[in-house]
Amino acid sequence: MPHIDDETLALCALGEDVLGPAEHVHLEDCTDCARTVRSLTRVVDGARDTEHPDMVPPRPEVWSRIHTELGLTEAPAVLAPTPASGPAPDAEEGADQTGAAEPAHPDELASRRRLRAWVPVLVAACAALVLGVAGGVLWERSALQPEETTIASAVLDPLPDWAGVSGEAMLQESADGSRQVVVSVDGPAPEGTYREVWLLTPDASGLVSLGALEGAEGRFAVPEGLDLADYPVVDVSEEHFDGDPAHSGNSVVRGELAT
Repeated sequence: MPHIDDETLALCALGEDVLGPAEHVHLEDCTDCARTVRSLTRVVDGARDTEHPDMVPPRPEVWSRIHTELGLTEAPAVLAPTPASGPAPDAEEGADQTGAAEPAHPDELASRRRLRAWVPVLVAACAALVLGVAGGVLWERSALQPEETTIASAVLDPLPDWAGVSGEAMLQESADGSRQVVVSVDGPAPEGTYREVWLLTPDASGLVSLGALEGAEGRFAVPEGLDLADYPVVDVSEEHFDGDPAHSGNSVVRGELAT
């Protein structure tokens, strides 16, 4: 299965449940995708952590810039400066006659409320930053992606039990010699099932799994060293979540790659 796209990984870092079953498995096994999610999650957690010991109220000019960027009409709230650390006050200064701590000054309470009120704004800004970074990474990967040439294609015809479903496959080769099979199928998988892409020998006596098809289209790397002259047939099967990696025997569409 190809890597999970960066926008989806960013949504995972924000706590969104956007992964399908095959993507969950991929995320558990792929160190690159897992590392990306961990990095983005640290950014999100940092913005949401209002109890962090190093978090101090921003300077007034910071609030002014945020106020301007958001186009707010009311004057920005100015937080009271954080008191400097120092020795604890005497018991007589910090407690009343009953020994209870002196209640916070109203100005201090207002400052705390203003800080909490800005937390959603900071989290939203963090989310935009995460998605922006992910989009930049995605653009960079696309820009550096070598051009691919289609060297073979196949019309995927439906098997008898799947009349009305159709698809197509393309074999593409990158400048570095790596090969990918791009598969598309026009009908969704029935509920509780998924589809898997295979390469078969002409007599179906041998087969190689390329991975699960998520949605209507997917791109799959051809294993290095696999001779497609021996495995020219593209097969898409219906599979169940039963833990059995073998072909179910229920093929949806099938076709042979030809130049």
